Amino acid sequence: MGMFTQFITSTQFYLFGRSHFTATGWAKHAKAYVANELEQATLTGKVYAVTGANSGVGREAARFLASRGATVYMLCRSEARAAKARAEMLAELADAGGLPGSLEILVGDVSLAASVKDLAAALSEKAPRLDALVCNAGVLLNEKTMTPEGVETTFASHLCFGSYLLTRELLPLLKRSEGRVVYVTSGGMYNSKFPGVDACVDPDAKAYDGQFAYVYAKRGQVLLAEHFAKAEPTVPVVTSHPGWTDTPAVDLAYGSQKSYLEPMRSTWQGAEGMCWLCAVDRARLEPGALYLDRKPQRKHLAGPFFTDGSATKNSDDEVKRMVADLDKLAEDTLAATPVVG
Repeated sequence: MGMFTQFITSTQFYLFGRSHFTATGWAKHAKAYVANELEQATLTGKVYAVTGANSGVGREAARFLASRGATVYMLCRSEARAAKARAEMLAELADAGGLPGSLEILVGDVSLAASVKDLAAALSEKAPRLDALVCNAGVLLNEKTMTPEGVETTFASHLCFGSYLLTRELLPLLKRSEGRVVYVTSGGMYNSKFPGVDACVDPDAKAYDGQFAYVYAKRGQVLLAEHFAKAEPTVPVVTSHPGWTDTPAVDLAYGSQKSYLEPMRSTWQGAEGMCWLCAVDRARLEPGALYLDRKPQRKHLAGPFFTDGSATKNSDDEVKRMVADLDKLAEDTLAATPVVG
């Protein structure tokens, strides 16, 4: 993408975001909601898995789903942080009038292929069904960081292993359960097309841009949802944009610059769209769609005067190549991982 086109794209993304992604945008969109639709949802007997459920919008989603009667598996990297969050949520739910559902912890790192494989196996063994998988965990790093398996961490956690591989491994359980998948993406994906897996696996350290590593992974999630909508029509896969939400991850990534995103959404305002996608009848979902505040959204802003343009669009052949390359990378990484025991 040329510098001028990138400038136009990024500027329009920011201006569009000021109108739609902030707390003000949420309040405007929420006026169209069905009154008390989530508050009256009954999820007793349903089972959910949420990655990164110990913090931010993932924690908020896990707490809500449990509050409506569901069993929620918290897929978290740190057992200590997960246990602390679980204890806090249990106390909050008890104070609110009891705990009809439950919160269970599964420890694993979604940036590592071997760990994702183990997480999926453990969940498939423990859970009698899976009504929704919420792929929420990931990082935004300012310096290039490689995982022990030799893959750039942002790409690994958000897209290759934390979304693609985890979904692939849980598809049998999701199919049996008539489940669905929600990828928690970001409006940042409006800034670029997906550049290809080779550009993301091990980018040049001198040219590394943490913001764009994140952008590429998030655009990849949108494309991945579109792919699964065609390849696995019995399992609706969608992407969900939480808007500009005030979370610990945003504090870490942006620091004082997060003031440009104000007024930021509360964690509930950011998470409730994800919760709606988990709770609503499957027939109301549009597979492959990008959702913000319970409504499918446009996916491109790169043209003049807020038109779609072409700069951020990937061809069908590029998407097929992306999925094939993700699959190959996952298999190659798993094959290279030493077997313990």
